[in-house]
Amino acid sequence: MEDTNADVSVGLGFSRAQQQLKSLASSNLASTSDEYQKQVQSVAKQLQRCIDKIQQLSLFSSNETTDDYSTSELKLILATAYLGDVLQKTTLPNTRVSVLEQALANYQKFLATCQDLSIIKHTGKVQKAKQADAGQTRMQKIERFKQQRAMEQETKELEARLMGDDDDLEEVERELAIKLVLLKVHQVQDDIHLVERELEMARQMADMKRSRDEQQDDRAPSSEWRLDPHSYNVDLQTGQQTRPIFNERGQPTRPFVLTNNRQMIKDQVFRPGWALPTMSVDEYLQQEQERGNIISGGGKEPEPKAEIDDNDYDALDAEVVKQREWDDFKDDNPRGAGNMGGNRG
Repeated sequence: MEDTNADVSVGLGFSRAQQQLKSLASSNLASTSDEYQKQVQSVAKQLQRCIDKIQQLSLFSSNETTDDYSTSELKLILATAYLGDVLQKTTLPNTRVSVLEQALANYQKFLATCQDLSIIKHTGKVQKAKQADAGQTRMQKIERFKQQRAMEQETKELEARLMGDDDDLEEVERELAIKLVLLKVHQVQDDIHLVERELEMARQMADMKRSRDEQQDDRAPSSEWRLDPHSYNVDLQTGQQTRPIFNERGQPTRPFVLTNNRQMIKDQVFRPGWALPTMSVDEYLQQEQERGNIISGGGKEPEPKAEIDDNDYDALDAEVVKQREWDDFKDDNPRGAGNMGGNRG
């Protein structure tokens, strides 16, 4: 830590940023509105200026602890954590991946600073929550939630003492600053896991969008698709190669004639989806008759059956005998007698 008065201006800038954060939290504007996003960008710039000055001053060192810093300096530890919170409020979809990466980096800087100053133990890089042990993760979240609620209650009590007539206001203010840092550590540990999951999804969506754009570029039609292949660079009369009909600006370079194929294809677009008749019924019958598939004339008519004269007794007797023989045959051979199953009637 350097002995300099420059950290005073840093503290003033950080106080302004805190006021802007409170105003942003109590704002009734929609998070996607332009005015709200302008305020978000303003707070982010103010916090980034504070962080840059802190780095220029080398204010925090791993060789020192919280006892080596004043209360106003301890408050500045929260700058990177606040910047991570503000960056998450940015709603521009095109820059979402880069914004989440910046927010994650600021959260990790905040935890690293807390580890260097022995505010929290050195646990290395924050690990992602293991999905395999969901029960243990749930218990850890419940425990952190209880600790967070207890710290929130303690900070409220300290703020009330600070606003009252406490005899040792400096000690209360210092204790409040450390409690706020510890409370923010618990919040950041939860936020990091959320940011990592959202960042993974945002990267996947960006890759999918990039892949779709590349496919669309590959399928993008050129000016050649508007012309028939033969009418583009071949003279229909001579069959020789010619220069293109249109230049790069789409202006015709020579006279050309559209082919009949274009009109035929155009006509097919508006025709029914079923086959239409190509001739009338009379034309079809005439064609079949010419092919010899229709018999006309009917041939020789059969001779009419001769009628028996009532006075021709011999013929009448013969007819009667024939009928009786037929009746006897039917009696001897009933219907179905020749079937394999016998007479089922």
